[in-house]
Amino acid sequence: MLDREAVTKFLSGENIRCSDVTEVTNKICDMKKDGYSALQVLADFDYTISHCRFEKERMSSSFGALERYSGMSEEFRAKTRALYDHFYPQEVDPNIPAEEKIGLMTEWFTKSAGCIISEGVSKETVKNAADTSKVKLRGKFDVFAESLQKEEVPLLVFSAGVGQIIERVFATAKISMNNVKIIANMLEFNSEDNAVQFHPPLITTGNKSKVAAEEKEYFNSHIDRVNSILLGDNVEDIQMAACVRNYSKNILTVGFLNDRVEDRLDLYKSKFDVVILNDPDFTDIIQLFESLQ
Repeated sequence: MLDREAVTKFLSGENIRCSDVTEVTNKICDMKKDGYSALQVLADFDYTISHCRFEKERMSSSFGALERYSGMSEEFRAKTRALYDHFYPQEVDPNIPAEEKIGLMTEWFTKSAGCIISEGVSKETVKNAADTSKVKLRGKFDVFAESLQKEEVPLLVFSAGVGQIIERVFATAKISMNNVKIIANMLEFNSEDNAVQFHPPLITTGNKSKVAAEEKEYFNSHIDRVNSILLGDNVEDIQMAACVRNYSKNILTVGFLNDRVEDRLDLYKSKFDVVILNDPDFTDIIQLFESLQ
């Protein structure tokens, strides 16, 4: 039997906030009864698996890896920087209604994707952008990924970022892909290895539930995985649960709150079972995973 005091201690950790300790403790205890064979992990990438800041320096998203790459034209970098400066404050503004925000994020992603295609980036450019970027995996994510592989727990990385950047970051960090599937915005290239489009539909922070609905084969193959841990950094990431909700016993949602913490903490606590502050490494997630053993 899981030590409930240990779970309470975990939920009382320095970086942890939880609005209903009793309910979440009961959920974790119920998940433990089923073991790892009934577990799957659904995770966003940008600023969830990767750091938002590291040593007080702002890190890049997977889109940002291309947008800030020195090999891109000055015009491209100026345009994408202007888009970031305009839209990012709106992304983290808790006062903008959800539907309005989804529209704004769709506009941002569409314009950013258009800039990348207009630039005609090559496969080599994407590789170099990833290798020189400030996309940084959270510390101990590799340990967590290795534990998932060892226990044969599937990991779905569901991202509105650039798929090839994520793949390259994982490859460089030697993250095994044996139990990992990535759903993200994948660039498609012509015979000259230049990008011509993102594979449709373009994934944004606001349409993950619709995209998930098209991934029936993946979710049907894991229908015996009745317990899920969902990791995200935006409240919209909870949409990732749309296609597991019908067959799930428990979905434990964990939100990394990286920016405007005071403004958004109450919102995150109302949406996520567990909220993680201070942009830490994966120690808390590993502790959670090991508590289910």
